[in-house]
Amino acid sequence: MFHKLSIRFKLVVLLAGSAALALLVSSLITSYTTYVTESRASLRVLQQLTSVISENMRAALAFHDVHSAGNILAPLRVDSHILLAVVTDDVGKVWSQYRHPTLSKAQGDAMLQHVRDTITAESQKLFDQEATVEHLHDDCMGVLQTVWFDGKPIGVLAVISDTQRLRTKIRDFILVQLSISLLTLVVLVFLSVRLQALFTRPILDLVAAMHSVAATKDYRHALSVQRSDEFGELYEGFDAMLAEVRERDERLSKLATTDALTGLANRRHAMDVLATMLARSQRKGEPLGVVMLDIDFFKKVNDHYGHPAGDLVLQTVARVLQDSAREYDLVARFGGEEFLVICEGATVEMAAAVAERIRSSVQEYRINLQGDGFLYVTVSLGVHARTPSADDALEGVIESMIKTADEAMYRAKESGRNRFVVG
Repeated sequence: MFHKLSIRFKLVVLLAGSAALALLVSSLITSYTTYVTESRASLRVLQQLTSVISENMRAALAFHDVHSAGNILAPLRVDSHILLAVVTDDVGKVWSQYRHPTLSKAQGDAMLQHVRDTITAESQKLFDQEATVEHLHDDCMGVLQTVWFDGKPIGVLAVISDTQRLRTKIRDFILVQLSISLLTLVVLVFLSVRLQALFTRPILDLVAAMHSVAATKDYRHALSVQRSDEFGELYEGFDAMLAEVRERDERLSKLATTDALTGLANRRHAMDVLATMLARSQRKGEPLGVVMLDIDFFKKVNDHYGHPAGDLVLQTVARVLQDSAREYDLVARFGGEEFLVICEGATVEMAAAVAERIRSSVQEYRINLQGDGFLYVTVSLGVHARTPSADDALEGVIESMIKTADEAMYRAKESGRNRFVVG
C-alpha cells in the first residue's frame, strides 16, 4: 500500500514521522527527568521539615514530655498533605503521633506499622550511621530521622506525606510538554510539506520530462541544469541520454530516407514526399511536376570501366542534379541509374525547363575517372505535370504520374537519348 503512494507523500510522512518519534523520545526523557528531579525536591522539602521538627522534639523526648511532643506535632495540621507524623523512643514505643483528619484508622495503623517495620529494618542505618531513611511510593512518601541528645539516639521521628503535589506538578508538566510537542509537530509537518518540494521537485520535473518525451517522441527536450548537487548530475545524465537517442534517431532516419551511395533521398522517401506534395497541390489547386531520368549507356560504363567507376558516375550525376534542380525541388535516386525530381508548383513548362537544365549540365560535366581518363555521360528524361482535382484518388494519381514520366523517358531513349520528352 505504502509503495503506491507518491514520493512527495512518502517524504512528508518520513519527515513528520521522524519528527514525531524524536519528540516522543524527547518528551519521555524530559518527563522522566522531571519526575526524578521533582521527587528529590519533594523529599528534600519533607526532610527539611523533619529536621526542624526533630530539633524541636529533642528536649521533649529527652525529658519524656508527651504533652510537649504533641504540641510540637500539632502545627502539622495546617499542611493538608501531611498524613502521619510519629515519634518513637529508643525502644520503639510510640510517644506521640499526628494523623490527618481524613486518614482512616486502618490506613493510619497500616502506615504506623510500616514505620515500625522500617525502623527495625533500617536500625543500623538510623542509630549507627546517623543517616536519614527516605521512601517514595505512588501514593505517599516519608522521611525517618533519628533524634539525638548528648550524642546518643533517644528516638526516631517519621513524617509521611501524600504525593498529591508531586503528581499535580508532573501532570501539569506533562500537559504542557504534550501541548508544546503537538504544536511543534504541527509546525514540523507544515515545514515538511513546504520543504519536501526541495527534494521532490527535481524528481517530479524529471518524471514530467520523461512522460513528455515518451508522449511526443521529441528528444530535443532538455532539463535546465542549474544545480551542483546529485540532482544536477542526474539532469545532465538525462540530457546526455536524450542527446544520444536524438543522434541515433537522426542517423536511423537518415539511413531510412537517404540513398547510401549518392546521398540523395531514396525511393521510399521520395514516394512519401510525392504523396505529401500531391495532397498539398490538390488542396491548393496548384500543379505538380515530376521528372524521371536515366543515365544513357550506364551498363557499358560498368562493363568497360568497372563498378567503382559506375559508382563514381552515379555520385557525380547526383551532384549535378542537386545543383541543377530548384532549391525546393526533391531529387531522389529511384533505383539503379534512374533518378526522380519532384517539382512542387511546377507546370509542364517549368518542369521541362528543369529537365533541360539537368540534361545540359550532365552533358557538359567532365567526370575524372582518377587515372583512367575522363568520361562524359548523358541522360534521357521524361517530364510530366498535372493539377490534381479534388475528386482524384492520390494513390492513383501518384502511380499515373510516375508511369507517364517513365514512359516519356523511354520515348526519349528511343528517340536518340540525351533529350527530354513531355508525357
